[in-house]
Amino acid sequence: RKESSAASDVYKRQHQLMGDFKIGAATLGLMSSVYFFSYAIMQIPAGILYDYFSPRVLITISAFVCAVGSFFFGATHTVEYAALGRLLMGAGSAFAFIGVLVIASRWFPPHYFAFLVGIAQLLAALGAFAGELPLAIFVNASGWRAVMIFLSIIGFVLTLLSFFVIRDKPHEDKHLVKRHHIFAELKEIFKSAQTWWIALYAFSGWGPVALFAALWGIPYLMLRYGISNTWAASACAMIWIGIGITSPIIGWISDKIGRRCVLIQICSFVGLFASLLILYVPNIPFSLMFLLLFCVGIAGGGQILTFALVKDNNRPFVTGTAIGLNNMAVVAGGAIFQPLIGFILHALWHGRMEENVPIYSLENYHIGLMLLPLCFLIGLIASTFL
Repeated sequence: RKESSAASDVYKRQHQLMGDFKIGAATLGLMSSVYFFSYAIMQIPAGILYDYFSPRVLITISAFVCAVGSFFFGATHTVEYAALGRLLMGAGSAFAFIGVLVIASRWFPPHYFAFLVGIAQLLAALGAFAGELPLAIFVNASGWRAVMIFLSIIGFVLTLLSFFVIRDKPHEDKHLVKRHHIFAELKEIFKSAQTWWIALYAFSGWGPVALFAALWGIPYLMLRYGISNTWAASACAMIWIGIGITSPIIGWISDKIGRRCVLIQICSFVGLFASLLILYVPNIPFSLMFLLLFCVGIAGGGQILTFALVKDNNRPFVTGTAIGLNNMAVVAGGAIFQPLIGFILHALWHGRMEENVPIYSLENYHIGLMLLPLCFLIGLIASTFL
């Protein structure tokens, strides 16, 4: 009975989406993953566009599309249109990280690149951190729709700032070498074995962050410890803090020692060890979860080195396309794992409902979230081939 009450609190307070749209975990995971699918699909086209056209214009347009999608998602009352809003948000966001790295590669010397990727990841983590505790409080006070409308307004402001502030390159007389044949360049990238080993690590290294920090971690912690979504969001925010703090440090160390792979292997091992403790060691105090989730963030931060490896292994005038391919692998983890865990939970569900919301047990979560340590294990194996 205690488990049922805690589970009911999970979905009443954190998953307002499930109640508003009258959906279960499988549909929630699928609707959430639409963002990642559209983001992933757009990565190679976005990379190609960055190799050809103005980053300032592309970032401005993409920020506008993302803001429109956020407004649309917050205003709709049907699952189909909500998914369409997520699709627009994903398509707009697809240009963000690639644009940052392309501009960084044009404005700064090569030996700063891994550090700059870490700085970009720090800024991304700060944004995600703001989406945990502060927005959990905002959602409790005003509802998730008000939050989405508010974020869309911020998006429109960023659209204007992007147009007036961003500049493509330091000097107008510096131009990238023009492509000779787009398909030949794509073939060059795809034929490299390192491309796929790097992509596999990026896929498995970021998957745990997408599945735990971004969606399923908060309800799992609420159910396991019987805590509010605010406390659970505080704990999950440690993942983003870990990513934000360690990403620039990892990048700086990598640039300093001139090595990527040993740091990647260390990150994978830390993530594997921490995730096994989080899920399968009983009676762990909730206070210790903060440290363990910080370690998961350290492991997630290791994937920033994959972008440095991609830049190291490809010629300068295909940097945007190569980064896009790698970023597609990163996001594919969220696109696949978020709905997969939802489907696993729904398949294990015993049919218990409270206020039109499915109730899942702690055992269900332990089975579904086994993907967390599995991802880190795959990343550890892949890292030995880099």
